[in-house]
Formats: sequence, structure tokens, C-alpha cells
Amino acid sequence: MSTFANSVLVQTGQGSTLQTTGAFDNPRKKRPHSKSRRGCVACKRRRVKCDERSPCSSCIKRNIQCLQPSHLHIIGTSLSTANAHLKMDTNPTISLLHLELFHHWDTQTRSTLAFTQIWPVVMQRAFHEEFIMSAILCVAALHLVSLRPADRKYAHASMHLTVKTAQLFRRNLSRAFTKHNCEALMGAALLINYISWSDVGFLMDNDDDDDDDDASKSKRGLRLEQDQLFLMSPGIVRVWFAAVPVFIDEGSVFVQLLTRDTRGSLERALVERGENPERFVEPFMNMWDDELSQVRGADETRVDGPTSYAWRFLRGLERNLLPCRGNSAYDGGHNEQNGMVYLKDTVTKLTAQSMSLHESSLHSARESFKYIIRRLSPLLCCIALLESTTQTDPIIDSCATDIEQLVYGFPILCCGPFAELVTRKDSRALVFLFHFYWAVRVLLEERCWWAATRSRLMEKAILKELEARGIDMEAIMIR
Repeated sequence: MSTFANSVLVQTGQGSTLQTTGAFDNPRKKRPHSKSRRGCVACKRRRVKCDERSPCSSCIKRNIQCLQPSHLHIIGTSLSTANAHLKMDTNPTISLLHLELFHHWDTQTRSTLAFTQIWPVVMQRAFHEEFIMSAILCVAALHLVSLRPADRKYAHASMHLTVKTAQLFRRNLSRAFTKHNCEALMGAALLINYISWSDVGFLMDNDDDDDDDDASKSKRGLRLEQDQLFLMSPGIVRVWFAAVPVFIDEGSVFVQLLTRDTRGSLERALVERGENPERFVEPFMNMWDDELSQVRGADETRVDGPTSYAWRFLRGLERNLLPCRGNSAYDGGHNEQNGMVYLKDTVTKLTAQSMSLHESSLHSARESFKYIIRRLSPLLCCIALLESTTQTDPIIDSCATDIEQLVYGFPILCCGPFAELVTRKDSRALVFLFHFYWAVRVLLEERCWWAATRSRLMEKAILKELEARGIDMEAIMIR
């Protein structure tokens, strides 16, 4: 009927004609619509239109990191935000917020981090290298987010600084590895790992959101393939191995990190207490060999690219240094010097013998799993000691620094076949991660703010995933 809305029947002599009065109805035009081609990762994941700001309004509303699609997970060659549409601040005007963040870093944040001996040197490098200053400010902002979650300016600052740090860090990786550059790059890599510990944006989609329908919510789950903490480990390993010979030659303060065997120290303390630090290895390996709803496949796993490169380095280093463990190689004096020379020669040899970064190779997934479990077992022994008494066991207090450093560096070691199991959400890997985050939550002190939120959220999310698979964690909980 709308076709005849402006038409009338007019008598004209012998007949009638149909005439139109007024203006013609114009056909309804389709409203202009342009798709978001350069939206952030979070909006693409949720399949919603992104306003392409940095950070975008959606990420600000949801209080998560707003990362551009080019923000990949490998520090070495892939941690890149080259296409991130974030204007770099070239205005020399002093930022009062940045001054506040640096003051907070110096007076509050750095005392909550591991490796206290290196931060004064890293701070000095920050006055000459923008990428290390950006990383310092980012960690300080994240610390303030944990202390004052209601103040959104710190969350916004951390999002901006995370992207800026990644851009600047990647740009500086091509520089020659001198002492000053190595200290700055390694300091930044360690800070980026802290940033990754604090980043739980990939989990936020598991929460209820009034903007999404039930169908969208039902498709959500653990997105471990987007968890930067485990995925960035190959890049950190690469920087570390490249820097070790320089640190030893130049007598850098970072050499002190090489001489401290944190796992060995904790294991020796447990042995003195009458505990077997490897007591939990066998139960986990029995679980591996069991039919625990695993994604069954050949034990040989083809691992590609940086994660394979890092895994070859770590395994090669362990095979070469394991015979030296316990022979007082680092007890001081001449022995310590010999130990450093041997370590440098070993790293140099491994670097020369290593295959291409982009070459894939076959690895035993079972061997990788056992390698990781052997590093988790001492932490579970500490929990067993806590649960066996109503008071804190002295070993927990005396080894608090070793426990903290083990927890912090644990994801860095989880490369190679085990990393593939994590990204595939293999049930055995999920059971391991549940125990790991449980240990983190129970053992770390309150000052370790960087691990508090992640350990709590991941423990709950993994438990939910395992229960959805019909796995009764109460029945298989390894204690």
C-alpha cells in the first residue's frame, strides 16, 4: 500500500486517471557502515566493532589491556606492535603521572620484586634508554592498579605503557650486545615477564557481560593460546643466552643471578628436613601414562620456531651443567671463577651448535613434562610441610626468596613440547597448571602482588574447565 501513498484518482472527461500529488517517497537508503579493519585483539575476539582508539572504549569499560593485532608473543622476533596505532609521546613536557609512577617504583614497587641486586643498575640504565624506563613505569602502574583498583588512570597508563614498551624493546633488539645494552635488555625482559604475570586480560571474557548473549558466552573458555606469560618464554631465553657471555666477560651484576641455584638450594633444604624433593614426580608421571582424557597422540611432538630453539638451549644447558652440580663449582674464589668460565664456554658452544631459530624438530612430550614436574615437586613438598602442622615450617621462611624466584621464573622454562600441550589445553597440562597456581597462591607472600590475581583466577578457571571435562580434581589431587 505504501506504493500508492501519494496517488489519487482524478476524473477527466470519459475516464479516470491516476495522478501523483506531493513528493515521491524516496526508497530507504542503507545507513553507511564501515567495518573495523584495525580493531584491537579483544574486540576481534568478541566480534564487536572497535572504535580503533588506543585504548579503545570497550577495553576501558572492561578494564583489560587493549592490544593491537600485531602484538605477538615472542620477544625475540615477534613481540611486535609495529602496526599499533598509538601515537608515541614526543612532547618533551614533563608528565606528572610518569613522575608519580617513577617515585612509586623507587619507593614501593622495586622492593616487592625478586632479584633486588639488579634493580639499582637497571634504574641507572633507564635514564639513558627509553624502553627500560617505559617498562619500569608500566610495572609501577600495574602495582598501583593492584593497590587502587578504583582509580582507572593507572589501568589506562599501564595499557599505554605496555604497548610502548613492546615497541621500543623490539626496536632495540637489533643493537650490538655490549655490557650496557645487555643489562638494559635483560632488565627490560625481566620486567616484561612481570607485566605478563599481571596480565589476565585473556581471562576476562570468561566473566559474565550484559552486552553479550548466552550463545556468545557459551563459546568462551580458557584461552591459553593467548596467555603471554607462557608464550613469551622463548624470547626471554634467547635474550638471556645471548647476554650471558657478555655478563661474565664484563663482570656485570647480572652474574649474581647465575651463581644462585635457587632450585638446588630449596632441594637441599628439603633433604635436610627429611623430605624427598622429587616425591611428586612419580605420581605426575603415572598420571601422564594414564588414560586421563588426554589428547592422545604420538609421544614425539614436532615443535617449531622459537619455542623449539629455547627448549634445545635449556636441555643442552642442563645436560652440560648437571654433572657439575654439587661439586662446589660456585663456592667462591678460584672455583667460582672456573665455574663462570665453564658456563660461558658451554653457552657459547650451545649457541654455535644450535639449529636455525625457524627450524622445527622432534621432541619427547613425556620428557618435557617430566622436566617441568621435577621443578614443581619441591614447591609441592613445601605445601605438604605447611599442611602437616598448624604453624609455618621454618623452611618456608628461610627459603622464601628461593620459592619466589622459582615461581617467577617457572613459566620461562615451560617451552618446547610442554608449551604445545598448554596451548592445546591437554588435560595433563591443565592438571599440572592447576597444581602450579595452587602452589603459587599458598606459598607466596602478600607482597608478591604480581602473582596474586593471576594465581587466584587461573586456579578457578582451570578447575572449572577440568570439571566440565568430567575430571574429579578431588580424586586426582596430588598431595
